[in-house]
Amino acid sequence: MTTRPVDFLLVGLGNPGPEYTTTRHNAGFLFIDYLANVMAMDQKWRVPPVLQRRMNLTADVQDVVFSYEKGAVSNSLRIILAKPLTFMNESGVAVKKIMDFYQITDLKRVIVVSDDINSLPGSLAIQDGGDLKSLAGQKGQESIATVLGTTNFIRFRLGVGKPLSGSPTTIPQWVLGSFSRDNKEMDLFAYLMSHTTQALLDFVQTNDLKLCRKKFTKSKKIPNNLVPTESLISPVIIEGM
Repeated sequence: MTTRPVDFLLVGLGNPGPEYTTTRHNAGFLFIDYLANVMAMDQKWRVPPVLQRRMNLTADVQDVVFSYEKGAVSNSLRIILAKPLTFMNESGVAVKKIMDFYQITDLKRVIVVSDDINSLPGSLAIQDGGDLKSLAGQKGQESIATVLGTTNFIRFRLGVGKPLSGSPTTIPQWVLGSFSRDNKEMDLFAYLMSHTTQALLDFVQTNDLKLCRKKFTKSKKIPNNLVPTESLISPVIIEGM
C-alpha cells in the first residue's frame, strides 16, 4: 500500500473459526473489527473495511494510512491491524512474522489487545514491560513474550471478568463461552470497545502511554446508562482466503 515505515502494529488476539467468533477469548478479534469500522467511518470510506488473509504471515491484516487533525495540524499514521490465525496459544509465531515482514523493531510500536479475566467487565487495563507474571495467564500474551523474548510491548487488556466464586464454570469454559445478554455483559463490552478505541487513538496521536493510562483506566468510570447492544460483530471483508 505504501513504502512509508509502519507507525504502529495493532494486534488483536483470538481464535479463528466461526465457533469462536463471539466468545470472551475473542475480545481482541472483535475489537480489531470494531476499530477497523471506526477508522473507515472516520476516513469517510463507504464500504466495510477489507482485511487481507496473508498465509505467509499467518494472519488477517489491514494496512491503513489513518489521517487526523490535531488542532490546526494535519497528520497521518501508517497502522497495521492484525488478527493472528495461529490460535491463541501460538500468537507469538504470527506476531514475529508480521514484525519481520513490516520491519518493525521498536516494541513500543507494538500494541496487543486481548481479553483479561482479572479485570471487571467493561474495564480497561494498560500495561507494558514487567515480568511474565504481569501477563497473568493470558496465553496469547505469554506466547508473544516467549517468542519475542521480552514483555516490553504494549498491552491493552479488555476486562471480561471471571465466573463467580462457587460457580461450576471453569476458567476455560468461561473464556470460550460467548458474551451474554445477562447482567448487561454485551452492553458492557460494546462500551469497552468504544472506550478502548478512544484510548488507542489518543495514544497513537500523543505517544504518551502514562497519560493514556491515567485518562482511560483508573480515573474512568463506566457509565450507568449503557446503550443496549444487539450484536458485537462488526462487518469486515476478508480477501485472499
